Amino acid sequence: MSAPKETMQFQAETRQLLDLMIHSIYSNKEIFLRELISNASDAIDKLRFEAIGRPDLLPAGEELAIKIEADEEAGTLTISDNGIGMSREEVISHIGTIAKSGTREMIQKMKEAKSEGAVNELIGQFGVGFYSSFIVADKVTLKTTRAGSNETVIWESTGDGTYSIGAADAAPRGTVITLHLKPADPENGLDDFRKTWHLERIIKRYSDFISYPIYLKIETETEEGEGDSKKKVKKTEYKIVNSMKPIWLRAKSDVKDEEYNEFYKHISHDWNEPLKHLLYRAEGRIEYTALLYIPKKAPWDFFYQSYKSGLQLYVKRVMVVEAFEDLLPRYLRFVKGVVDSSDLPLNISRELLQQDRQIVAIRKGLTAKLLSFFQDMLNKERAVYLEFYREFGNALKEGVNSDFENR
Repeated sequence: MSAPKETMQFQAETRQLLDLMIHSIYSNKEIFLRELISNASDAIDKLRFEAIGRPDLLPAGEELAIKIEADEEAGTLTISDNGIGMSREEVISHIGTIAKSGTREMIQKMKEAKSEGAVNELIGQFGVGFYSSFIVADKVTLKTTRAGSNETVIWESTGDGTYSIGAADAAPRGTVITLHLKPADPENGLDDFRKTWHLERIIKRYSDFISYPIYLKIETETEEGEGDSKKKVKKTEYKIVNSMKPIWLRAKSDVKDEEYNEFYKHISHDWNEPLKHLLYRAEGRIEYTALLYIPKKAPWDFFYQSYKSGLQLYVKRVMVVEAFEDLLPRYLRFVKGVVDSSDLPLNISRELLQQDRQIVAIRKGLTAKLLSFFQDMLNKERAVYLEFYREFGNALKEGVNSDFENR
C-alpha cells in the first residue's frame, strides 16, 4: 500500500513563476512538449553515464526510450522515460524549488515585459522546463523511481502554490509525467494536444534530433471480414516518430537550417534563433565533431560571475559533462554547442578531463576555428559581424589580456 501524501508549499519564487506561467499570454504553447522530451532525454543520458560505473543500473539489451500517449476520453497526455529517475529528495529539490541564481530578477523582468513577444523571449531565456506543463494543463502528476532504488515517489500539483508528494506502489525505473489537459481553445492559441497527428508534427519539428527513440501511441481503425460480417476494428501501436541520429553526425546536406535552430533552442533554452552556427569535424591525431552556435543576444546575466557557460561534451554519443567550461577560453563563454569525441575514455573523471592532453588540443582547435570563423564573418558579412560585436565585443576584448597566443 502506498503511504499517505504530504502537502507542501512551493518555494515563494516558484509560486510567482507558476502564476506567471498560468495567467500570462503565450503565442507558442506547444513548446512545453519540447521541454518535457528534453528532460526525458537528459534523464536517459544520466542513466547511461552512471551505468558506466554501476553496470547493474542498466540491464544488458534494455532499450532506452521515451513514450508519449494521449487519452482523448480522459483528456490526458503522458510522457514517460526509463532514465535515471528521481528520489524523493531530488523531486523536492528539482521541482519544488528553482535552484537557479537570478530567479528574482527573472520574475521581475517577466512582470515588466509588456508585449507577448517580450514575455516569450524571457521564458526561453531563463528555461522554464518542467514548469511549462502548466501552460496547457490544469493538473500535473509525476511518478518516478530512482535507478537502484525500490522507492517510487508520486508528485502532484494544480499550480496553485502547493504540491503533494508521497510514496506510491513500486513502479519500473524512470519517470512518468501525466498532464491533465485544459480544454482546447484555438482562438487563444491552445490547441488540442490529445490529437496524435498534432503531437507527431510537434515532435518532428522540435525533437527529431533526440538520440533516443520517441514512441507515440497511435490508434488506427481498419475493417475486417466481408459482407454482413464486416466490422471496424481498432488497433493500437507504438510508432517511432523521430530520426534519432544526433544532428551533429548527420551530413550538412541532410539537415535544414530550421533543424539546426531548433537544436540550439533545445540545448540553450533560448527563445531566439541563433545568429550563426558552425559544424566542424576535426580529423587526424585527435578526431572530434563540434556543432557550435553564436547566440543572437547576450543573456541578461552574461557579465555576472555566476553565469553558467560551457559546451556539452559527448564521448561516443554519451553526454559526460553537461557544461564543460574548459573546452573554450573564458572570453568565448557565449558560444553554445556540443563536442563529440570517440578518442576519450567514457569513464574519465572531470578532474582528469581538465588535465587531459586531448582536451587541451580540442580547446586549442576550437578556439582557432572560432576566431577564423569570426574573421570570415567580418570580411564577408560585415553587418552580421557588427550585430555580433555589439553583443559580445566586450567579451572578445577580455581575450586580449588573457589569450596571448591569439592576441
